Amino acid sequence: MTFLFYYLTALNLLDAFITWFGIRNAFIAEFNPIMKAIYETHPMLFVLTKSALSILLILFVLFKIVPRSSLVKFLLLFASVSYSVVVILHGFWLVQIV
Repeated sequence: MTFLFYYLTALNLLDAFITWFGIRNAFIAEFNPIMKAIYETHPMLFVLTKSALSILLILFVLFKIVPRSSLVKFLLLFASVSYSVVVILHGFWLVQIV
């Protein structure tokens, strides 16, 4: 299960930089209203926020406080699959444009 925490961390960081690059070059738009507001405040704040969320995931693993309930497992799997699709779409769009 810790693998999923690492996996989500990697996806989140990858998504942060792909999204930053895509928005900066007007290739894509941020549709998450919270992250859009953060990006519009300052693009580096956007990257720092996404990085902080990734660090939080890693801290769960390092401090061995990874919840083991069925609900958490389901949510981790759902988030992993959903986030994988988002990152693949972002990557696909950017490859098509660039």
